[in-house]
Formats: sequence, C-alpha cells, structure tokens
Amino acid sequence: MAKFLDTVESVFNRFIKFLIAVVAASIGLFAILIPFNLLIVKTQLGSIWWLNEAIEYALYVGVFIGAPWVLQQGAHVRVDVLVSALPTKIAVHMERFLNIVGALICLILFVYGFRAAQLEFIFGTLPDKVLRIPNWYMLTVFSGSFFLLAIEFLFRIRRVGVIVLEETSSHPKAAF
Repeated sequence: MAKFLDTVESVFNRFIKFLIAVVAASIGLFAILIPFNLLIVKTQLGSIWWLNEAIEYALYVGVFIGAPWVLQQGAHVRVDVLVSALPTKIAVHMERFLNIVGALICLILFVYGFRAAQLEFIFGTLPDKVLRIPNWYMLTVFSGSFFLLAIEFLFRIRRVGVIVLEETSSHPKAAF
C-alpha cells in the first residue's frame, strides 16, 4: 500500500509542478504582452482590448491553482512559533492534527465551490465585463484548487515527521 501511495503522490507532485509551470508561463506572457500592448497603443496601431481582463482572470486562476504548490513547498502563511517551541513528538502530533483540520476545511470549500459552480452553470450566469467568461468556469477553478489542497494536506500527514524537522530547523526550505 505504501508503494502505491508513493506512486500516487509522485504523479500528484508532477501534476502540481505542471500547474505551477503554467502559472509561471502566464506571468511571463504578461511581461511580454503588457509592454507590447503599450507599444501598439502609443504607435496608434490598435490595442489588445481584452488584455486587462484576461490578466485579471489569469491572476485569479494562477493564485488558486498555485496554492497546492505553495503548500507543498511550505511557503504558505503560517505561524510556526508554537510548533517550534514544542518538543518534536508533540509538534508532530500537532502538525498531523492541523493537516487533518486543513484537509477537512478544504473539502468543505471544495463541496461549496462545486455546488456553486453547478448553480452558475444551470443559471448560465455571466459577469458584467467585456471579456465574458461564464462564472461557473471560475468557480470550478476555485473548487478544483481546494480539492488539490485537500489532497496535499493528506499527503502532508504522511510526511509529517519530515515537515516538522524542516519547518523547525534553523534553515527552513521556504521563508523570508
């Protein structure tokens, strides 16, 4: 069973890396398209009229689909003061408990987002924008990201000993 879970976790990690590569590529594309749009506007050749709203949508999608990678890297916002002050054995139990709570919250938000996306699909709701992407697409991204976050929290339960050692060490993997 452990080997199967290792394989599933490996596939999941590759999928998360693919998603973060897509997010990084979209940010790189912004860096090219924004100056290009300014150039064609200033030279009066036209404009990319949909660019601002496309970036708005892409940032929304990027934040949500990038969240599981951020959690995986341990770069999410959290306060480790309590965990680092506790003895390792107790810190492991606390980390495990917090990951279970995180997974449950994410599953609740997944169900909420899924139901909201279904309603938006049924009603065919569109935003009041120039670039009109149906609301259910955005809610599907919301819901899917919380599903992926729940999976990552469950995988963190498997790695809890390593996580506590990494996050309480004097050289954390991700920090400012």
